[in-house]
Amino acid sequence: MSLQHCLVLTAASGAVLMDLKTGEIANGWIVILWLIGFLTEVLSRGAIGFLTFLFGALLPILTLFWLFCFRMIGAGDIKLFSALGGFLGPVAILKCICLSFAFGAILSIGILLICGNIRQRLFKFTTYIQHFFLSKLQRKTTVPIPYRDGKWGMECIHFSVPILLAVLLWLGGFY
Repeated sequence: MSLQHCLVLTAASGAVLMDLKTGEIANGWIVILWLIGFLTEVLSRGAIGFLTFLFGALLPILTLFWLFCFRMIGAGDIKLFSALGGFLGPVAILKCICLSFAFGAILSIGILLICGNIRQRLFKFTTYIQHFFLSKLQRKTTVPIPYRDGKWGMECIHFSVPILLAVLLWLGGFY
């Protein structure tokens, strides 16, 4: 296993442990990952490494920010994607994002089937979207109610878990 593989696995695993324990991924962890990713890319590949790091780290922020605006993904998850993108580069991080969302969908469907509340969740989702757009049309400056309200128990997954699953596929050479 290469140094890059070890660092990416450590980054994703550490984020999962933090997320499961505290419900968030520490900013300090993300900063450390950005610094290590930057240093390893620049020291091993020079200017090309710098560009790979830069585009890999920026791409998740630019592509996923709209989901954060809807409060459908946490800032920590986007920052984790960004840190991993610094190691993986822009092409691999896009594949990682797509696979993470596929794993997230599978986990979410499983939770909905186990909990048996599909109808209530769909109602909550459509109500949330309507509220969001009505507040924008009425030009209200109120912050939208977060989709996750804590009243439903297993309503939301820790998205760092699907991210780790996608990273494991990368480690296995899937992409």
